[in-house]
Amino acid sequence: MSLVQFFRIFNRHLNIFLLTSLVLAVMVFVFTRNLAKSYESETEIYTGIASGLNVNSVERATLDYFATSNAFDNLINVIRSRQTLELTGEKLMVRHLMLDSVDERYIGVEAWKNLNFMVPPILQDSLVVKGDTVQTLKNVQRYKRENYSSDKVKLAFFDGTSPYSYKAIERVGVERISNSDLIKLRYTWSDPGIAQQTLVILNQVFTERLTEIKMGQGNDVVEYFRKQVALAEQKLAAKELKLKNFRTENRIINYEEQTKSIAVQKENMEDEYQKELANKAANEASLVRLEEQLALNKEILKYAQEVLSKKQELGDVTSKVAELEVFINDQELLKKLRKRQQQLTAEINKDLLTRYQYSKTTEGVPVRNVLQEWLNYTLALNESQAKLKIFQNRKRYFNRVYDEFAPLGSEIDKMEREIDVQERNYLELLNSLNDALMRQESEALSTGGLVITVPPYYPLQPLRSKSLLLVLIAGVVGFIVPFAVMLVMEFFDNTIRTPIRAEEFTGQKLLGAYPNLSAMGESKYVDMGWLKEHATGLMSQNLRLQTRHQGLSEKKPKYVLIYSTRKEEGKILTAHTLANELVSLNFRVLLVSYREVSGKVDKFYDFAQYERNKEFLNTKEFDELIPTSYNHRLYDYIFFMISSVISEQYPIMLVEKADMAINCVNVNRSWKKGDTFALKEFSNTLSVESRMIANGVAPDYMDVVLGDIKKHRSFLRRFAKNVINLEFKSRKLKEDY
Repeated sequence: MSLVQFFRIFNRHLNIFLLTSLVLAVMVFVFTRNLAKSYESETEIYTGIASGLNVNSVERATLDYFATSNAFDNLINVIRSRQTLELTGEKLMVRHLMLDSVDERYIGVEAWKNLNFMVPPILQDSLVVKGDTVQTLKNVQRYKRENYSSDKVKLAFFDGTSPYSYKAIERVGVERISNSDLIKLRYTWSDPGIAQQTLVILNQVFTERLTEIKMGQGNDVVEYFRKQVALAEQKLAAKELKLKNFRTENRIINYEEQTKSIAVQKENMEDEYQKELANKAANEASLVRLEEQLALNKEILKYAQEVLSKKQELGDVTSKVAELEVFINDQELLKKLRKRQQQLTAEINKDLLTRYQYSKTTEGVPVRNVLQEWLNYTLALNESQAKLKIFQNRKRYFNRVYDEFAPLGSEIDKMEREIDVQERNYLELLNSLNDALMRQESEALSTGGLVITVPPYYPLQPLRSKSLLLVLIAGVVGFIVPFAVMLVMEFFDNTIRTPIRAEEFTGQKLLGAYPNLSAMGESKYVDMGWLKEHATGLMSQNLRLQTRHQGLSEKKPKYVLIYSTRKEEGKILTAHTLANELVSLNFRVLLVSYREVSGKVDKFYDFAQYERNKEFLNTKEFDELIPTSYNHRLYDYIFFMISSVISEQYPIMLVEKADMAINCVNVNRSWKKGDTFALKEFSNTLSVESRMIANGVAPDYMDVVLGDIKKHRSFLRRFAKNVINLEFKSRKLKEDY
């Protein structure tokens, strides 16, 4: 739809739009002239959501706009929830029931009468407990619950006209003030006291509900983590007790230190063991050498039984001393043995020195020196053998200890890992419990941080009446709605409407268009006489041009076939108009039709009528349909009209011989597939190209064939037309020179 068509629709139906607008405005004025006065009260509440403190952080944190918006949405939804509104209405009724008489601060005279109607005095006596608002509220709630379906309860608590109904209180306005921490509540009612008290009670109710919701949710979370922490603590204690019992049973004080000490002792023992092995080997080698030197003096030694017995005793004592030094720590016994060791050594030395003082070895070495050296190595060998025996026992001991401690280490590691897992789980749950407690405390602080910065005030003056605004809105709606309906109808209109669409639907070239002369009311500025004259002239001119293009300019007569796919397409009007126009141009015209043209119109042409019968369908020549009283050779044009080709039969051989064919199309209807099929079959019968005339075209659409339509336009209308068509420099040239 073009801008020009838009304004044409607007202009065509302007009277209807204005009429509906005026009627609707008058109706609204009549129904709203006695509207009750309204009083509005407001309150502002500081929430602290965006910039308030909490227990998690006392510093201003980075602002999370999504979280802030979500918090405000939650707060507003709690205020608007049905439970909050119903409780507010119930508490408001309790406050009014506790009054002995009308108090303008709380309720006016009219509202008091309505209250006594909804809750009769007898019922009030059963509900009200003097001085106890809590019990009175419970009584009201019980009465509401038990008499849910009664008319009185429905009127009081579920009717939008009652101040105690949630449907009335839900009209409270809730909004956030810009991007601040403040919210504003606004409520309007016909009684100023009720308007104020409703907001006062609503502030109390939604604050308590918000605290209940947040603390209830926090309590559930805290209780869950308390149970989990207790369970984790029990498991941890059980694991620690198991490790304790294991250490006690296996006599383990500190496994790592004990194993480290055992390993160090074992390594030291191994070093000493290896050294003793070396000492033993050295002593044995030395004794072998000395015994070889003393080989010639064996006989002497055989008889030294005393020295040998002392030597044996000295060896035993030396072994015991070594054992005490290495393994047993008995200082008194060790002291005695060392003393005996020294005594035996001295005695042996003395005996040897006495008996062998002048003896010599085979090499000539004094036997005294060799014997002394032999004695020393013998003592050292005995001591090494004793120590090695002790080391062997210690080695077996350490191997046994290793066998015992090796599996204990793995078991302790396993238990310690289990304790570590349980401990970490316990600490995590304990940390979550602390977080939940902090969150709960923060929620409690944030809920308790709601501060009423502007208490609900008592409205002294009523609001300005909205009657005038409603009348203006009604007028605008009464204008816009019909206009929108017209636009929708125009947009979805499936009728042909314009000559251009007629060409698209029929597939035929346009010969001309004839306006809808009954549209005078819709096109009051159009010069209809000019429009009719020029439309008729254009059709006759195109008809004459068509005959010239087909080489029929000299032929007499020219047979013109006028048809349509359906009935009532304007064929008779088209033929009548064309015939009169051609007669006015000094052409002789004969109109042959199946029905008579209305006698109320002037006919300047000749007319003949034929009958539609079986003989008509077999007609082969046009002359057969012309009465003998008419000499067809005298006419320039002979118009033949046939009825609807979609519903009536027609003479095929006659149609084939037409010099011209004109299809009349009524643009005020829709084009169907049946029309397309019938027109295609009929066109195949013709031996010439058929042209189309659009009938009943709205004057505004005639500009397609006639160009600019002559209208009586004011300067403003001409200016608007130029603006719509984007013709900012349009001007007409003078014809005089």
